Amino acid sequence: MRVVSLGSGSSGNALLIQHNGTNLLLDAGLSHRDLRVRLASFGVGDHDLTAILISHEHHDHIRGLAQFLRYQSCQVLATAGTLHALDPGPGFPCVRLVPGQAVEVGTLTIVPIAVSHDALEPVGFVLSDGLATAAIFTDLGTVDRAVYDALHAAQLVVLEANYDRELLVRGSYPWPLKRRILSSQGHLSNDECAATLARLDLSPVREIWLAHLSAENNTPRHALHAVQTALGGSDHRLAIRALPRCGAPVSWDSSTADSKARQIRLF
Repeated sequence: MRVVSLGSGSSGNALLIQHNGTNLLLDAGLSHRDLRVRLASFGVGDHDLTAILISHEHHDHIRGLAQFLRYQSCQVLATAGTLHALDPGPGFPCVRLVPGQAVEVGTLTIVPIAVSHDALEPVGFVLSDGLATAAIFTDLGTVDRAVYDALHAAQLVVLEANYDRELLVRGSYPWPLKRRILSSQGHLSNDECAATLARLDLSPVREIWLAHLSAENNTPRHALHAVQTALGGSDHRLAIRALPRCGAPVSWDSSTADSKARQIRLF
């Protein structure tokens, strides 16, 4: 199984998951053009996607979805709440996901996990090819037992590290927005992400991706420092990466899971 971050953050979120001919797009928060270009660089053309998974209805996760579907004939998988928010209309090729219930898509098993975020029915995802597992949680205000258990079983952990608390509090955002971000239905801070990871048994984990970093209230240095400090002297085989908002995609391949995270050139 290969997982590729095509973009991460408020400017747009999208991941590609590939396994034995199955191509899943998880969120479509980039522009239609950027999605097509980035997918094409991994051999995924207009009619090669198996399905699109949508975590929730916020713009940075669905920006390119409507136009993208004009060129793609694949199904969209999302919870009932997210589908209601999308208001797709009749004939929309959708499949309703139920949190906690596994579905088979191509060669992959997908389990949506409910998360605490200010959307109608948001979820994170656990994806498995039968041997390797990836747990992907990019927008959540707190980590409950279900999320923790999902992270515990994964070789690839993708977890939000949205903001440095001091940068947010001292920053230019209006206080209502700061309160939203800080709330249990907002986003995870670097310290909250780090504390969650420090509680995990990291023996099965091979890579950690810190996701959805704020452009104004965080930096890769702040996020990495918080997590590396919390983890201390963890296994040297564990690769930790702060995902870039744009630029070269980052890829993880379960067949080379002991290698470092790799950046890939698009052109």
